[in-house]
Amino acid sequence: MRILRLPALAAVLAVASTARADDAADTATARALGVEGVTLADTGKCREAVEKLERAEKLHHAPTTATRLGECEIEIGRIVAGTERLQRVVREPLPANAHPAFAAAVARAQKALDAALPRIATLKLAITGAPHPIVTIDGDALPDAALDVPRRIDPGAHAVEVRAPGYRPVSATAVLNAGELKSLSLELVPDPDAKVAEAPSAPPAPRPERPSKAPALVAFGVGAVGLGLGIAGALAVDSRTRTLDQRCDANRVCPSDAGSDLDQAKTWATVSTAGFITGGVGAVTGLVLLLVSRSPSSTVRPSVGAGSVGLHGVF
Repeated sequence: MRILRLPALAAVLAVASTARADDAADTATARALGVEGVTLADTGKCREAVEKLERAEKLHHAPTTATRLGECEIEIGRIVAGTERLQRVVREPLPANAHPAFAAAVARAQKALDAALPRIATLKLAITGAPHPIVTIDGDALPDAALDVPRRIDPGAHAVEVRAPGYRPVSATAVLNAGELKSLSLELVPDPDAKVAEAPSAPPAPRPERPSKAPALVAFGVGAVGLGLGIAGALAVDSRTRTLDQRCDANRVCPSDAGSDLDQAKTWATVSTAGFITGGVGAVTGLVLLLVSRSPSSTVRPSVGAGSVGLHGVF
C-alpha cells in the first residue's frame, strides 16, 4: 500500500487545528500523537503507528487520522477492524464548510476499502453435541448469535475452542487464506469423568417442639391442693355433724349455743365443695396438658358440668 507522506502530514495538522468543540489540551495532544503516528506510517512502521493513531482518535476524532489508522490496521493483518473503521469514515457526513483535507481523507478511505474488502475471509462454525456451548476464537468469546452463520474474519490461523459443562472440550485450528470461505464442524461428546452437579437436597423438616410439661404439673398441683382442701372440709363437716347429732334431739331441735357449730358446718361444707371442684378441674386440666405435651397433634378439651368434670377429644 502506498503511503502519501507530506500531504497526509499536512492534513493532520490542518484538521487538528480547526477543532473548536473539543478541549484544547486534548486537541493539542491528539495533534501531536497524530503527527507521530503518520510519521511512523510514512516510514513503514505501521505496528508502532497504530498505537499512536488509536490514542489520537480517542482524544479527538478526525477523518484524516481515522483513515490512516484504518490503513495501518489493514497493513498489519487486522483487515476486519481496518475496513470497519474505513466504512465509518466513508459514511460520515461532511459539513458544507469542511476542510479540503476531510474530502481527501474520505476519497482515500474509499479507495483503501475497495482494495481490502475482497481480502476478508469467512468462517462458518457448526457446533453439535451440547446445548449452549462456550466458543472462543483466539481467546475471544463468540456470541451465540454468531454460531452457524458466516463470520467475517482476518486471513491466517485461528485457534477455535469449544467447551460445555459435562462435555470434553474440543479445539481446532482454522487456517484461512485471503477471501476464503471455510466451514468448521466440531462435536462435543459427554465426559464420563465429569462430576454431575447434584441438586441440593431439601433440609429435613424440623421436628415439632413438644410443649413443656410444667403447666401440667402445676395443674396437678392445684388439683391436689383442691382435693386436699375438699377432704379436709368434708372431715370438718362430719365432725360438726356428729357434735350436733349428740346435742340435738330426735326432732332436730338444738340448744341455742349450738348455732356456732351449725354455722361452721355450713362453711366447711362450702369449702369442701369448692375444694373438690378445684381438685377435679386441676386433675382434668393436668391430664389434658400432659397428653398434649406427649403428642402435639392431640386435640383434647376439658368439660365441666354440674356435678361432673371430664374431657373429650382426639388422643
